[in-house]
Amino acid sequence: MLKFTRILYFVSSHLPCKIIRGDKEHPYLERYYLCSLLGRRFYLHRFLGGDVDESLHNHPWKQSNALLLTGGYLEYTAERNTPDNYNNMAVTSRQLKAGSFNRIDSECLHRIVEAKPETWTLFWHTIPRIQPWGFVVEEERGNRFEEYAKGRGPDWYKRAPRGKHCPERLAYR
Repeated sequence: MLKFTRILYFVSSHLPCKIIRGDKEHPYLERYYLCSLLGRRFYLHRFLGGDVDESLHNHPWKQSNALLLTGGYLEYTAERNTPDNYNNMAVTSRQLKAGSFNRIDSECLHRIVEAKPETWTLFWHTIPRIQPWGFVVEEERGNRFEEYAKGRGPDWYKRAPRGKHCPERLAYR
């Protein structure tokens, strides 16, 4: 497995890199753009930990998928009762390990709670976005959806530094 992780570092050092941060600017994911093909966009993801935001979030695409290449993570998931209802959702947890396949549809809400060191995934999603990206915010009156406004836009990879030139990239351990 160590040799495969080194290959992932080598490949990612030549790909456009984006560091994903939480609401407190803590990095938790390195995203490397691979290609767009057949109406899908492909990335390598290296998890630096679990989602730092404690809220469930959606994905803005009709479908997204992940194949865990190394490591593993604990994930919480929930399905919306209706498109605009974020209350009384049954949250379930599951542990995914290397070799697992994870499908995240547009109605699914999820959160990566904890990721093992050196967790890498091959991640892909449909093009285009069909809904805003956001988080479920818990309030006394009930839960609500809050759109996530940050980001570099859908074509961020055209302007991003390569992994080996990304100043925020964490070194191989």
